[in-house]
Amino acid sequence: MIAKNNEEIVRLEQLVESLISRYKEQKERIQSLEKRLRDRDEECELLKLENGELQKQRGEVVSRVAGLLGRIEEWEAELPPTKKGDKAA
Repeated sequence: MIAKNNEEIVRLEQLVESLISRYKEQKERIQSLEKRLRDRDEECELLKLENGELQKQRGEVVSRVAGLLGRIEEWEAELPPTKKGDKAA
């Protein structure tokens, strides 16, 4: 009877050790996943900032190109009309 109780206690100890070990493994896994999530969140924020900056630059380029096109149109309007037989220089 004592031997059987001792065997059950040993089994219980092994089970508890196994559960503790699995708990620690899962806890480490969760911490690792949380870190990956934080890293990705940071990366996402950086990409959002970069995208905003690129959109701003694009808007500036569009504005500058529109200004240049406007100046070209003004310049063309100031040119004298050409005759059909004239060659462009």
